[in-house]
Amino acid sequence: MNLWQYEYKHIKILTIDGSVFTGFVEDYTSELDDPDGVENIGVGITGTSGYAIEFTAAEIAKIEIIEPTENLNIPKLQPAKELQPA
Repeated sequence: MNLWQYEYKHIKILTIDGSVFTGFVEDYTSELDDPDGVENIGVGITGTSGYAIEFTAAEIAKIEIIEPTENLNIPKLQPAKELQPA
Protein backbone atom coordinates (compact mmCIF):
# COMPACT_ATOMS: atom_id res chain seq x y z
CA MET A 1 0.00 0.00 0.00
CA ASN A 2 3.07 2.28 0.24
CA LEU A 3 2.15 3.77 3.60
CA TRP A 4 5.60 5.41 3.79
CA GLN A 5 4.29 8.26 1.62
CA TYR A 6 1.97 9.38 4.45
CA GLU A 7 4.64 9.69 7.15
CA TYR A 8 4.62 13.17 8.76
CA LYS A 9 1.40 14.13 6.96
CA HIS A 10 -2.10 15.00 8.16
CA ILE A 11 -4.43 12.27 6.94
CA LYS A 12 -7.96 10.95 6.97
CA ILE A 13 -8.40 7.16 7.14
CA LEU A 14 -11.45 5.06 6.34
CA THR A 15 -11.01 1.61 7.87
CA ILE A 16 -12.43 -1.60 6.40
CA ASP A 17 -15.07 -1.63 9.17
CA GLY A 18 -16.29 1.86 8.15
CA SER A 19 -14.68 3.93 10.93
CA VAL A 20 -13.16 7.30 10.01
CA PHE A 21 -10.14 8.80 11.77
CA THR A 22 -8.19 12.02 11.19
CA GLY A 23 -4.75 12.68 12.55
CA PHE A 24 -1.03 13.07 11.98
CA VAL A 25 1.14 10.14 10.89
CA GLU A 26 3.89 10.08 13.49
CA ASP A 27 5.53 6.80 12.58
CA TYR A 28 5.92 4.38 9.69
CA THR A 29 7.13 0.79 9.93
CA SER A 30 7.87 -1.25 6.83
CA GLU A 31 7.04 -4.93 6.60
CA LEU A 32 10.79 -5.62 6.76
CA ASP A 33 11.15 -3.83 10.11
CA ASP A 34 7.92 -5.04 11.73
CA PRO A 35 8.26 -8.23 13.85
CA ASP A 36 5.06 -9.60 12.26
CA GLY A 37 6.07 -8.57 8.74
CA VAL A 38 3.17 -6.11 8.39
CA GLU A 39 3.46 -2.56 7.02
CA ASN A 40 1.84 -0.05 9.41
CA ILE A 41 1.58 3.57 10.48
CA GLY A 42 1.16 5.18 13.90
CA VAL A 43 -1.38 8.01 13.82
CA GLY A 44 -1.83 10.65 16.52
CA ILE A 45 -5.59 11.07 16.51
CA THR A 46 -6.90 14.63 16.15
CA GLY A 47 -8.83 16.01 19.10
CA THR A 48 -7.25 13.71 21.67
CA SER A 49 -4.53 14.29 24.20
CA GLY A 50 -1.71 12.09 22.94
CA TYR A 51 -3.93 9.19 21.84
CA ALA A 52 -2.44 7.25 18.92
CA ILE A 53 -3.57 4.23 16.93
CA GLU A 54 -1.50 1.86 14.83
CA PHE A 55 -3.10 0.96 11.49
CA THR A 56 -1.89 -1.90 9.33
CA ALA A 57 -2.23 -1.71 5.55
CA ALA A 58 -4.86 -4.47 5.68
CA GLU A 59 -7.07 -2.39 8.03
CA ILE A 60 -7.18 0.65 5.72
CA ALA A 61 -9.88 0.86 3.04
CA LYS A 62 -8.94 4.41 1.99
CA ILE A 63 -6.39 6.99 3.09
CA GLU A 64 -5.94 10.57 1.94
CA ILE A 65 -3.72 13.51 2.80
CA ILE A 66 -5.65 16.52 4.10
CA GLU A 67 -4.78 20.09 4.99
CA PRO A 68 -3.84 20.40 8.68
CA THR A 69 -6.84 22.60 9.48
CA GLU A 70 -9.38 20.93 7.18
CA ASN A 71 -12.36 19.85 9.26
CA LEU A 72 -10.21 19.65 12.38
CA ASN A 73 -11.18 22.89 14.17
CA ILE A 74 -7.52 23.71 14.77
CA PRO A 75 -6.80 27.45 14.86
CA LYS A 76 -4.12 28.71 12.51
CA LEU A 77 -0.97 29.91 14.28
CA GLN A 78 -0.38 33.64 14.64
CA PRO A 79 3.11 35.17 14.53
CA ALA A 80 4.75 35.46 17.93
CA LYS A 81 4.96 38.91 19.51
CA GLU A 82 8.42 40.26 20.18
CA LEU A 83 9.43 40.30 23.82
CA GLN A 84 10.38 43.67 25.29
CA PRO A 85 13.22 43.88 27.84
CA ALA A 86 12.07 44.37 31.43
